[in-house]
Amino acid sequence: MEQQRKEFWVGTLVLFSVGLLLVFAWLLGFVQPLGKRIHLSVFYQFAGGVEVGAPVRVSGVKVGKVEKIEFLSSPASENVAGTSVKVLIGLDSQVRNLIRQNSKFYINIAGIIGERYLEVTPGSEDSPVLENGSEVRGMDPPRVDQLLSQGYGVFGRVQEFLERNENTMQELLTSVHSLMTDTNSILKKLDRKKVSQLIENLNTVSANVAVLSQQLRSPKSSKFIDQLADLVDRAHEIDKPALQKFLQEEGVRARIF
Repeated sequence: MEQQRKEFWVGTLVLFSVGLLLVFAWLLGFVQPLGKRIHLSVFYQFAGGVEVGAPVRVSGVKVGKVEKIEFLSSPASENVAGTSVKVLIGLDSQVRNLIRQNSKFYINIAGIIGERYLEVTPGSEDSPVLENGSEVRGMDPPRVDQLLSQGYGVFGRVQEFLERNENTMQELLTSVHSLMTDTNSILKKLDRKKVSQLIENLNTVSANVAVLSQQLRSPKSSKFIDQLADLVDRAHEIDKPALQKFLQEEGVRARIF
């Protein structure tokens, strides 16, 4: 009897430990007993240091993990051409309708020196939903080493240019300094009252021009201008000898050029 009691407690302890282990595994995302997972293969040319077990997030929320990473032993298919790494990810089925053909798969980093994770942006509603087992092309993360190398190259060329044109740069700086000095000297010599008066006069002229322009746009002014133009056109049509004869008959002696 005593032996059976010990076996019972040992079995209970083992079952409790297994259950506790399953709970921890579920919380950590290693198992998903309450739903079916969907799997996608994401292809990259540069994986950016992501590792197996790294979280997968959709809109910043963890919904899965990276399950496997492998190099391609054969050329990739046409839709993922130019890649060398395949990342297999598992996602909760509840986000199935968010993962569509126009979704983007980025490799991000949490903080400055945090862990790498895979971020998925939800697709638009008019794009088809990705089926389980689909292959998609991921967005390669920027390579810091290449950026630094390019930066060093640019700095080197700038330094070489400055060394080669040292005299020219010195002359340019001297000219700029002289120009600024002369400008300051001219500004100091100017009478501020005269400058202020000049600005006021310009404002007055500008206001008068604006008023005149507004008056010329009035209906009365437009009518006057039209009448004046019509009168000038009629004057061109008058015969000069006839006009001279008319004036002489009226007792006006005139010479018309």
